[in-house]
Amino acid sequence: MPYIAVRISKTVSATQAQQLAGGITDIMTNTLRKQRSLVAVSIESIPASQWFIASQDMEALQNITAFVSGIITEGTNTEAEKSHAIAALFELLTEVLGVLAEASYIVLDCVPATDWGYSGKTQASRKDRKG
Repeated sequence: MPYIAVRISKTVSATQAQQLAGGITDIMTNTLRKQRSLVAVSIESIPASQWFIASQDMEALQNITAFVSGIITEGTNTEAEKSHAIAALFELLTEVLGVLAEASYIVLDCVPATDWGYSGKTQASRKDRKG
């Protein structure tokens, strides 16, 4: 049940947003073994004039950058799976958006099962009910 927030330093079309959301959902499902129906993705465009790398705005640099932050439950994926997912997410971003600035980041936050959940229940309480 991951939540993935994507911030991009340019306006993306509806088609690009759909491509990103679909690709991210596929990566979360196929690479990190998450339940497809629970993968949530949000995509936000930030004006290039308001995104800075080395104190220069992306508009002046004439470049595109992105920041992807995904929240997953701690202990549910191996280091290799997470590494593969980060590489696949970066590849997806470049396929959809084109060449990205080197300072384009992808973070997978691994949160303890007691500290987050959905539909009003923690992940830990869901696991306890099953086992």
